[in-house]
Amino acid sequence: MYLEHVHIRNFLGINQLSLPLDQSTVLMGENAWGKTSLFRALWRLMGRGACCYEFAEEDFFRTEAGDPAQELSITLTYREHRPGVSQHSNRLARLEQVWVPHKDSFHRIYYRARAWRDKQGIHCRHEFLNSAGTVIELGHASVLVCRLIEMNPVFRLRDSRGAPQDLPIVNLNGDYQQLLSRLSDQLAEEDELSRKEIEAGLDAVRQLFEHYFTPQGATSRAPRRAKDIAIHPVTLTQLGKFNDWQPLGEESGLSLALAAVARTILQARGGRPIETGARPLLLIEDPESRLHPTMLAATWGILERFPGQKLVTTNSGDLLSAFPLHHLRRLVRMNGETRCLYIGNERYSAEDMRRIAFHVRINRPMSLFARYWLLVEGETEIWLLSELARICGYVLPAEGIRIIEFAQCGHSPLIKVARDFGIGWHLLTDGDEAGQKYAQGVRGMLRGERETDHLTVLPRNDIEHYMYFNGLEQVFRQEANIHDKHTPPSRIIERALSRRSKPGMALALVEAIEPHGPERVPIELRRMFARMVVLARRQR
Repeated sequence: MYLEHVHIRNFLGINQLSLPLDQSTVLMGENAWGKTSLFRALWRLMGRGACCYEFAEEDFFRTEAGDPAQELSITLTYREHRPGVSQHSNRLARLEQVWVPHKDSFHRIYYRARAWRDKQGIHCRHEFLNSAGTVIELGHASVLVCRLIEMNPVFRLRDSRGAPQDLPIVNLNGDYQQLLSRLSDQLAEEDELSRKEIEAGLDAVRQLFEHYFTPQGATSRAPRRAKDIAIHPVTLTQLGKFNDWQPLGEESGLSLALAAVARTILQARGGRPIETGARPLLLIEDPESRLHPTMLAATWGILERFPGQKLVTTNSGDLLSAFPLHHLRRLVRMNGETRCLYIGNERYSAEDMRRIAFHVRINRPMSLFARYWLLVEGETEIWLLSELARICGYVLPAEGIRIIEFAQCGHSPLIKVARDFGIGWHLLTDGDEAGQKYAQGVRGMLRGERETDHLTVLPRNDIEHYMYFNGLEQVFRQEANIHDKHTPPSRIIERALSRRSKPGMALALVEAIEPHGPERVPIELRRMFARMVVLARRQR
């Protein structure tokens, strides 16, 4: 079985959160948006070792005024991997009293830990629910909680430098824990390891994985099809069997990463060994921390092979692209509530997925961390608008706004992705025939929203003509070296662009505008910037 869903209410920094999980799930979210609170909830319930965690005063969510909530609850939903397997497996039958059948043929377990405050203090209760949310009356719920923890332990993997070192170590046969602890300590001190030490560490990790987890995970993959590549465009999993890996020179980091994983496995609860056949959940916090992108790719290639469920937080666009699109979860805090957003509400064609894979996930992976997308037609707008926004007093990156060129991708796939992930969006287009088609397409995708919040159509054929007729004629004349009164504007603009290039002309316009301040920025653009910033700040 695996953890299918987490629901948290009034725990630490989370007021309300409903989070569906896959076998591997990656979380995107800004600081203070609930990622750490989520990891602490899972760790305290399923990773500390002692059954039936006792909640404390510090666990209760507090409002902005500092008032603590009166009740909190954490509900974990576990699902069997195959329909009906819980009815035939001796191991899963240990929890037969709390398996709940469903119409989709899967059985599930609903484990809820809750606490409440009154004048007598803090009270805790651990219980199992049926499909209607009613408590299943059991005389020994704590025994079943212990079994659930043994079968689905939670481990936490994070940067060893600065992490607490007081967790107990499993007493296995052999000297694995001593060797791996020494490797981790040396890694923290940035000492160089000899080939012999690295080979010994790799062998220890291999034996450890084989002893506990090999039966649960496959070491090979099915061939990737075109559909798989579009959904999952970047793969860091290395080919070949785990037993064949050899650490060579500069690849020693691979072994050290394995040692870190193994050390996490050895950090058992209460000194008890992990039972054979356990299905662990590995919490991986910001694996890009202190790692060069090349080393991150190699390290994740190892962590990805870890047999078990994985829940990852990251601020790395490269790592984000290594996950299937439907495994991404974006946490957003709006109106005091933490919302989980993911792909699923929009309809995507195969062509949509291919375009998203190339234009977003491969070429602009960091754009998925943005709060707001400004969609523009080309390079000129990217150069021009970021600087004009700065002149107006807005630093777009600091506001979480990213400018994205949509002409090659098409606006429709980008808008679909933005909607699913809760990313605000606005499209700026020229007033020519192509721009009018883009605008009509956007209008067709609006769902009762105000057009002015999502679309700006320039009242001229292109951005150059628009700037020319908004007080910047003299800049174009100077660049074109045309000063007579008879040459038509289009000829002046064409000549200026041929001598300076479109991006170069955009920078020249910025130079001319900046001494005069925001008042020289065209009114339509100022209004657009103001709307975008207001909408982006709602996600704070």
